[in-house]
This record gives sequence, C-alpha cells and structure tokens, in this order.
Amino acid sequence: MGKYLLAEGYKLTRRSYLWLALLITGALELLLVVLFAALNGDVTNMTASVGLTVLLYLLPFGYYATAVTGDIVFSEQYKHNTLKNEVAYGLPRLRIYFGKLLASTLLALAACAVLVLWYGLLCGVLLPGDGAMLNAWRTVGFGLLTALPVWLGAQSLYLMCFFVFRGSTAATLVGTGILAILGQALQLLYLLVSVRVPALGEVVLVLQDLLLTAPLEGLIDDVWNWSRMGWSWAVGLGWCAATTAIGCWSFHRREIS
Repeated sequence: MGKYLLAEGYKLTRRSYLWLALLITGALELLLVVLFAALNGDVTNMTASVGLTVLLYLLPFGYYATAVTGDIVFSEQYKHNTLKNEVAYGLPRLRIYFGKLLASTLLALAACAVLVLWYGLLCGVLLPGDGAMLNAWRTVGFGLLTALPVWLGAQSLYLMCFFVFRGSTAATLVGTGILAILGQALQLLYLLVSVRVPALGEVVLVLQDLLLTAPLEGLIDDVWNWSRMGWSWAVGLGWCAATTAIGCWSFHRREIS
C-alpha cells in the first residue's frame, strides 16, 4: 500500500489541474480579504479575528472541493484505460480502491491546511489586529474538527461515484446532486407528509439528520457545542463506511475492459 500511495502521490503532484485549483482558490481568498480591507471603516468593521472566523461560513464549500481532489486522483481512468492496466498488472482491487481513497483524502487534507493557513496569513497581514486572533483560531479549529468527518464522507461519496460511473462528469453530477439536492427533496417530502402522516414526517426528519450536510447547518450559531461535533463524526464515518462498501462491491463486480 505504501508504494501504491507513493505512486499516486507522484502522479497527482504532476497534474497542472492541482496547482491551478490551488492558485485560483488562493487568489479568491486574497480577493475576499482585500475586499474586507477596502470596505473596512465605511461598510464593515472587519478586524483580523472577525475576518478569520468568516471561514465558518465557508465550510460547506469543502463538500464540493472533495469532487476536485477525487477527480485529480481518479483522473478519468476508465476513459484512458489506466485502471485496466492496474488490474491486469495483478494489483488487488481493494488495494487500488483504498489507495485512491487514501490518496484523495490526504490530498484534500493537505490542500485544506495550505488554504486555511494562507487565509489566516492574509487576515493577519491585511486586516487590523484586535488581540483576539488566538481565540479566533480556536473557534475556527472547532469548526474544522466538526467539518472534517463530513468532508471525509463527501470524499468517500465522490470516489464511490468515480468508480461506479464510467464518466467523471456523470460521477461528479451524481455526487453533487446527493449533497445539494437530497436535503431539499427530504424537506419537500416532510412538508407533504407531516400533516397527514405525522409518524412518517418524524422518519423524514431523522433521515434529514443523517445527511452529510446537516451537521454544518447553523454551525456559526452553535460553536462549542460538542454534541454537534459528535453528531458530525457519527454521520461522516457512517457515510464513509457505507459509500466505501458500495464502491468496493461495485468495483469488485465490474468487468474492466
């Protein structure tokens, strides 16, 4: 597994897609902080610590960023027949699957660390200090620890989709649809059934709480609620286990041609 991860790391670091994505995201962060600085005093009172805690509002974007890290690692392998070569070489399918899952997860964690530290540096340099940066970092740290498991669940979901569907575009659309639309569909279902069948409405509410997106909703008003963090870890790890099982099963049964 170690050699496989090294090989995956070698490939992904040589993809311009990775560096372009980091460059664009870093530039957007710079633009955001410059905008905060430009409006400071006239429209807002944006200190360095307040600017840093804005990251809590941006945490939901992490779900969809895992589509990028998953795509960087998987890299249209069905289309280019490179997955067929790995199987033909005799590599166990479980090693291939878990190798790509670990590679995309490590890439996502590294990219997250770089972008969060870059944003924190921008806030510290371009926005006026107020002596509260340490507390702001603690708050952001709580938010990141709460978001981490559901982000990992999203990474596992997207990788499952890349293995199940032959096209990366279809896989990305399905994964994004599950993240973005499923919650809205359940909310609509609840509105339709809760009045006539209250018991069914309660079941729908439970299902909503099991969605990957649920633990981050309203997080900004619920910082330091450790039960929310426990909820997030339970949901995230559950999705990791379920989607990995489905992905491994699908890959095991698939004829690679």
